[in-house]
Amino acid sequence: MTSIPVIDLNGYYGGDFEARQALGRQIDTACRDTGFFTVKGHRIPDALAAGLIGVAQAFFAFPVEEKLQYRAPPDTQLRGYSPFQAHRLARSRGVETPPDLREVFSVGRPQLAPDHPVADPDARAFYRPCIWPDQPAAFRAIYTRYYELVDALARDLMRLFALGLGLPESYFDSRIDDHFAALNTFHYPAQTAAPQAGQLRAGEHSDFGSLTILLQSPDAGGLEVMGMDGAWHYLAPQPGHLVINIGDLMAQWTNDRWRSTLHRVVNPPGEPVSRRSRISVGFFCHPNFETMIECIPTCRSADGSSRYEPVKAGTYMRRKILAVRMPQASAAA
Repeated sequence: MTSIPVIDLNGYYGGDFEARQALGRQIDTACRDTGFFTVKGHRIPDALAAGLIGVAQAFFAFPVEEKLQYRAPPDTQLRGYSPFQAHRLARSRGVETPPDLREVFSVGRPQLAPDHPVADPDARAFYRPCIWPDQPAAFRAIYTRYYELVDALARDLMRLFALGLGLPESYFDSRIDDHFAALNTFHYPAQTAAPQAGQLRAGEHSDFGSLTILLQSPDAGGLEVMGMDGAWHYLAPQPGHLVINIGDLMAQWTNDRWRSTLHRVVNPPGEPVSRRSRISVGFFCHPNFETMIECIPTCRSADGSSRYEPVKAGTYMRRKILAVRMPQASAAA
């Protein structure tokens, strides 16, 4: 698997219902085979994506003491700065490894009010307003605009998902209209020494939610995806394309018709000690906290059964997110 399917979304934005159905079928095939594909024609300007990468690089270049000002308080999740080596993604699968070689900045829905209503007290931490750095000066404006566009793209992809699964196009709309999606920027610093045994830039994991939209800096790869052959396959960045993959909740929604595929971030090929930093920005579309994830009608087994018990989306996500944190980072976003 040296490449993954490329899906052109111009047919969605400029086509008719039959064109959207055809795209849905392409996505169904990709999600059955690999759980990964890339999209072009996605309506996110290249200049905005480049600006996002640029302000992210500028933020992560600040001294750590300055970045630590933007850590989230204990009652807030998926917001603000998480320091270097604060997570171990492999722990989400019960695998113990050294901490991942990255730092993270997280943004939620930009317009959330402090008193946003929630039904479940556990949800409150995921619906807090964003934490914004004072510098770079353009950070908030660029991140807000990118979030708005990638959020709309996630909605459009979920509509194509519905068509690919033989459902009404709007099937998922009411299940993601009060989502707690996070826009996470990952910085993998240049290395001055070899990693510990078993230590990666991001440990092997599957994503937790419904779908991920990934923007990668074009000059520094490292993403590897596990193929159906059980081997790791390197996926080089493709300028102008966004990487899409489904997460655990979508796999459960589809009764494993679609694959939530293991992936990881390693040093680029031929670089045991990588002297290059890497930036990637992932939009993690989590459903509404209260959405019950249970097998959709078109994906039930022949006898009408499902492989998974129904689970509240927020309950599942909360458990996974807390599992990957290092103990000293448990009070941070």
